[in-house]
Amino acid sequence: MADRRPDVPRPARSLSIRLLWLTMGFVMVAQALILVPSLGRAYLDWLGTRIEASHLAALALEAAPDQILGEELEDRLLRLAGVEVVSLRKPDQRVLALARPLEGPIVRTVDLDAISLPRAAADVLEILVMPKTGLMRVIGPSAKEPGTLVDIVMRSGALKRDMHVALVRILAEALAISLVAGVLLFLALHWLLVRPMRRLTGSIVAFRRDPEAAPPPPATPPRDDEIGRAQSELAAMQEELRRALWQKSRLAALGTAVTKINHDMRGILATALLISDRLTTSEDPKVRQMAPTLLAAIERAVALCKQTLDYAREGPPPLDLRRFALASLVDEAARAAEPYPREGPAGVENRVPRTIELYADREQLFRVLLNLFRNAFEAGARRVTVTAEPGEVVAITVADDGPGLPAKVREALFSPFTSGRRGGTGLGLAIARDVMRTHGGDIALERTGPEGTVFRLTLPGESPMEPAPVEVATAPRGAAPVQPSPARDQAAP
Repeated sequence: MADRRPDVPRPARSLSIRLLWLTMGFVMVAQALILVPSLGRAYLDWLGTRIEASHLAALALEAAPDQILGEELEDRLLRLAGVEVVSLRKPDQRVLALARPLEGPIVRTVDLDAISLPRAAADVLEILVMPKTGLMRVIGPSAKEPGTLVDIVMRSGALKRDMHVALVRILAEALAISLVAGVLLFLALHWLLVRPMRRLTGSIVAFRRDPEAAPPPPATPPRDDEIGRAQSELAAMQEELRRALWQKSRLAALGTAVTKINHDMRGILATALLISDRLTTSEDPKVRQMAPTLLAAIERAVALCKQTLDYAREGPPPLDLRRFALASLVDEAARAAEPYPREGPAGVENRVPRTIELYADREQLFRVLLNLFRNAFEAGARRVTVTAEPGEVVAITVADDGPGLPAKVREALFSPFTSGRRGGTGLGLAIARDVMRTHGGDIALERTGPEGTVFRLTLPGESPMEPAPVEVATAPRGAAPVQPSPARDQAAP
């Protein structure tokens, strides 16, 4: 696979910039949520200030002789207070008033004692969007004399201008706060999260480019938070994978060498096998007596070479898929596993329903079953029972009545070159597992003990798109057993 340079995000789409915009956006949303209440509070404070200024103007009337002011002074007091009419209502119901002629009707009345903050916010928003200003009446208690109620009439133009200023000020403050908070939060998160994530990503990219290269020493001391845990776990995983890759490359080189040696050994053993065949016809009785032993040893060596070559072949075993009846395959493997008579009742009991069909490599599955049958008989079993359960996954059970597997054998049952009997290669079950997994199934040891050993094989069930079944001729019951081909004999250890 070609080494492609990983996509590097553009600065505008990097995690850092996204984090900055996200932080500023959240702060702006928070400020927007408090903007309207802030405007309502500014509106009430503004009206309260006008109430106090109008109260002071009305006190000048109270201090005047006969509570009469000149028209010019009265107009000046009203202009300074920013109102058109002001009156005071005291507990004794005495009313003092300053007024000048009103131009237009009163369009709004505000009672500061009764108005709520949401209502005040709604009023100020309505005033801000109104195209024209008009007269409004405001009633509220005086802060200096709580028993005095101040009643004023004023134009809303000044209020609208000041609320616009307040709105701009609040927005500017929100923007400044969001900018400062966003930058500070961005710097903190960049230092705590983004920089470690970049180092983590850099380590992953470097490992992908050269998995076997030693990593550089860490630039910072280990952290004790989640990022530090991720960094340490990644480093540990990379080290384990690096060792596995190192071992795999050495094993691949060793496998290539073993394959070449086995190839040469097969040629040498083939020559020895031909010579051994001639020894069986020797006139010397001692030579004829030793010939079968020598011949069997050479045949085992040939089988070991073939199985080693098969196991060292790169990739999964090739499959010749076709549809066939499972029961007929079990019969054929049973006859191949019993090529000679035994003392007492012995053999394979086929309980597989004749209706179960598989879409698989018949030859490969024959080797798997033959290996299990021969292993059972060589371990001392007298009877092997095969059952199967149809369904989306076909479950095949191979049970024998042997003495069971030792604990040492169970630990490395499917490991190559590990055999539990003398003269075994240890490749039969390893190859069987590869074959089953290549089919999409598996083989597992279900149980073992003094009562026997049970293996469970699973395979995908029949597919409606599979071709028609291929009938396989089998010998009738009681006929001479079918001798297995040399290739099949060499398949099982």
